[in-house]
Amino acid sequence: GKEESGEGFSLPSFSMGGKDGEGLSMADVKKFGISGTVAYVLTELAFWAVAFPVASTALYQTTGHWPDVFNDNSDRAAVLAFIFTGANIARLLVPLRLGAALALAPWVDENIINRDGASDSQQS
Repeated sequence: GKEESGEGFSLPSFSMGGKDGEGLSMADVKKFGISGTVAYVLTELAFWAVAFPVASTALYQTTGHWPDVFNDNSDRAAVLAFIFTGANIARLLVPLRLGAALALAPWVDENIINRDGASDSQQS
């Protein structure tokens, strides 16, 4: 396996230094290849899956009614404004989101990307 030959995943430094080349970047995610990309996509999907309900709830608490994003342009604009604001705040958490993708990459590699390879080796 990967562990026996010394290959596999090695995580980059999680330091948040201010100099170039330190801390987390998208390049660290790309080092994991397809597994890193899939892990990053999963973390972004999770972010957006949470963003819309949070924005809708914020609008409800602000205006007293649930947004009607299909029929009411002002509600649609308000929800998008809440999401835009949340996304800008989330930029402060980019290192956390990249770290989550890096932590998820080995699991994605084992359970999603190489899933067929594991079943082939069990059949022989």
